[in-house]
Amino acid sequence: MGKVVQVVVFTSTIGSIYALVALGYSLIFSTTRIVNFAQGTLVVVGGYLAWWLYSEVLDENVPLPLVTVAVVILSGLVGLAFDLVAVAPLGRFDPSTSIAWLVTTFGAGIVAQEIVAKTISDSGQTVPDLVSSVFGWTGSVVRGVAIRPSDIALIGTTLVLVVAIEAMQRRTRIGQAFRAVAQDRQAAALMGINPAMIVAISFVIAGALAGLGAVLVAPRLGIRFNISLSLGVFGFIAAVIGGLGSTRGAVAGGYLLALVGGVVGVATSDADTWGPLVTFAVFIVVLVFRPTGLFGRPVIEKV
Repeated sequence: MGKVVQVVVFTSTIGSIYALVALGYSLIFSTTRIVNFAQGTLVVVGGYLAWWLYSEVLDENVPLPLVTVAVVILSGLVGLAFDLVAVAPLGRFDPSTSIAWLVTTFGAGIVAQEIVAKTISDSGQTVPDLVSSVFGWTGSVVRGVAIRPSDIALIGTTLVLVVAIEAMQRRTRIGQAFRAVAQDRQAAALMGINPAMIVAISFVIAGALAGLGAVLVAPRLGIRFNISLSLGVFGFIAAVIGGLGSTRGAVAGGYLLALVGGVVGVATSDADTWGPLVTFAVFIVVLVFRPTGLFGRPVIEKV
């Protein structure tokens, strides 16, 4: 029973982390048809911004929720900077034939890490839990597995964000503009939509998601530059498994990957070796049978 609890807790928490990163990938892909390979870096940058604001700029007595709001705003601006530096200069291009964005987004992520290392910190840091108690509950141990209020906050926030983003995409004018730009930029422009602005907004939202995710993730994983690659890779795999561009798919992919990792973790003592191997095996199997992902839809071009 203890192993079952361990798998459930691991799947719920780590899956939420993967899902938050995957949401950023899918949101940008839904408007640009490109993959922002700096999304994992955005989470780490947001974490260092949180530590810097909380420890160096503001008084530590300032409530962490207020710091979180500031981090979300700053991270949104960082996301906008990524668009202005790595995507906008490419101009109008076909992402399926011009792959310059592979280099520009990846390079922008490296540059962002170096800037943070030189100006904020180049060593590992920590941020306190955003939620230390819920109605007086400060945590429990179930079958030897610790469950903390911050874990519940991470899971709950992820699910709320999924519902909010789905509602935005389906029921608001900005969501309609997102879909229009994704389907046909030229036609969207003729309808009075500014595609460049819509793309910029998607980068802002993805950056803000990364900042919020950083505050929620930092208490569990810490803030270190070496986790940006793993977050980026596993977040990307989760997004592809779920279906790039699909909000629900991003979340489903994140929890599926975490479930696989949790099962491998309790099944073998050498999880560090077998975990990535099994994860990529699942990735390949899903793509073989569902090339567009679990919730993805094939793009149909009309000529």
